[in-house]
Amino acid sequence: LLRLERCSPVVTLSAAGAIAAATWPAGDYGSVVKGTMTVQARHPRLLRLTDPPSILGHQCIGCRRVAFPPDPYGCEGCGSLSGDLEEFVLEARGTVRAVATVHRHHQPSPATPFTVAVIELIGGPVIKAIVAGTGVSVGTEVEGVLVQDVEDDVGDILVDLQFRVMA
Repeated sequence: LLRLERCSPVVTLSAAGAIAAATWPAGDYGSVVKGTMTVQARHPRLLRLTDPPSILGHQCIGCRRVAFPPDPYGCEGCGSLSGDLEEFVLEARGTVRAVATVHRHHQPSPATPFTVAVIELIGGPVIKAIVAGTGVSVGTEVEGVLVQDVEDDVGDILVDLQFRVMA
């Protein structure tokens, strides 16, 4: 079953009210419909809704540099054009390299305070992301989780990627 998490309780979408991960075809970038509810990635070209979630970047076929987010213009490493880039699936796991707590921001979601970290992904680039929970410090190992972000006006659920400290 696909697990969607909020900062505290885990919300499991089960047969009684939701979507089983098995209903998602391989390579799906964005959304799943079950009944009248749709679960969709907030950024469907950057995130695969799998359990565990995957991040979509690219790799240069010339120099093998991995980048996230994908750059539509080409490789920053060797200058190859965008036609020389191929999709590269990144594991949503890594190590925290820097951390900060946000106390004020311009959006209603996520609620403040929250923690933002610079995360060096396993086998890939460095990203910035929200890390839920406590105990986050430089050197901490983290893993990605899908969290329910908002529900739109027709009842569809948008999910996003956050990280949590690995147990």
